[in-house]
Amino acid sequence: MDRAIAPEVKRRKYLLRAAMVVVALGVTAFALAAGIDWLRPSVSRRSLQTAKVTRGSVHAAVRANGIMVPVIEQVVSSPIEARVLRIERRAGEAVRVGDELLTLDTSVTRLEAARLDDKVVQKENSTSELRLRLDESIATLEAQIEQKRLDVEILQYASDQRTRLRSEGLIAEQEALGAKAAARKSAIELRQLEEALRRTLDLRKVQLQSSQSELVMARRERDESRRQLDLSLLRAERSGVLTSIVGETGVTVRRGDIVARIADLSAYRVEATVSDIHAARLSAGLRTIVILDDLRLDGEIQSVDPRIVNGVARFYVTLDQPAHARIRNNMRAEISVLTERRDNVLTVKRGALGRSDYGFVIRGSHAERVPINFGVTGDETIEIVTGAAEGDELVMARRERDESRRQLDLSLLRAER
Repeated sequence: MDRAIAPEVKRRKYLLRAAMVVVALGVTAFALAAGIDWLRPSVSRRSLQTAKVTRGSVHAAVRANGIMVPVIEQVVSSPIEARVLRIERRAGEAVRVGDELLTLDTSVTRLEAARLDDKVVQKENSTSELRLRLDESIATLEAQIEQKRLDVEILQYASDQRTRLRSEGLIAEQEALGAKAAARKSAIELRQLEEALRRTLDLRKVQLQSSQSELVMARRERDESRRQLDLSLLRAERSGVLTSIVGETGVTVRRGDIVARIADLSAYRVEATVSDIHAARLSAGLRTIVILDDLRLDGEIQSVDPRIVNGVARFYVTLDQPAHARIRNNMRAEISVLTERRDNVLTVKRGALGRSDYGFVIRGSHAERVPINFGVTGDETIEIVTGAAEGDELVMARRERDESRRQLDLSLLRAER
């Protein structure tokens, strides 16, 4: 027989059902709230990097790499083709002016110098002989001219005398004409001798000049040979450090081969390289910043090599402090070439959003996405042309890099304070 359900049991069932409904509604409400919050992404303000928009100057820069090299370096080359007899110094040693570096075998050069000495003597003798021979010819012609002038005077006097006698009828006309013809012939012979003397003088000048030129050339060859012989005992022409030298005795070096280098390590400059796409922006006189670890040195482009080798342009930088104590030979450096300057413009610290076409500006508890036009880019700052005002705070990046990129690509970002 069925029994009636007690009122207490019914009440408990009603309460249990009501509790289940309340829990279900609570879970549904929580899920809806969590879903809405998930649809409205947020990040912690502490995880953001921000920067304020300020007014100042921006320098556009080209980045390059380089090494420190001495400002002055003496290159010692071999003046002759010879064999190395002795090496007096080693790389890394300090040398002074006049110190012997190495000695070359000069036997062949000495023989050549002796031959050139003989050649000079022969040229001097041949020049003297030519001068004597020409002077003798000139003297002979001058004597003949003097003699012929006397003959012309005598014959002219005889012709005049016979002309007077003929006018007085004392001699025949043929005799007077013969005397006149003899005088004219003698005058012609005199002129011929005078022309011969002028030609001989001109010939003497030309031949002596030619002989003198050959003698000068022979003397120059002899002097050059002696100079090379003197230089074969290679010595330092300035004080410094021997950075390289021929390593072995007995090797043969050709004329012009570099056998040693002496560097003055008291002052340095920078030999820099950069991609050829930036070569057109480089020119002498541009200011630079040279970075050696944590050291920053100011400088200026001294010259730009016009050649492009394997897509690389080369230029040289002089330093305002070339003798800085922390500079070492062949030390690597980073160079920023300041190619453009903008003063009194809106600037912001460079970050992950630099050069994009938009940015996020913090407005209260939100970061609003706004279009931003960027201008000149410097090493640390970038110019803002439009899109932000002085004093605005721009989101640069999140500390969690991957999450930052995902979140900042959303259309709306809420920053919790």
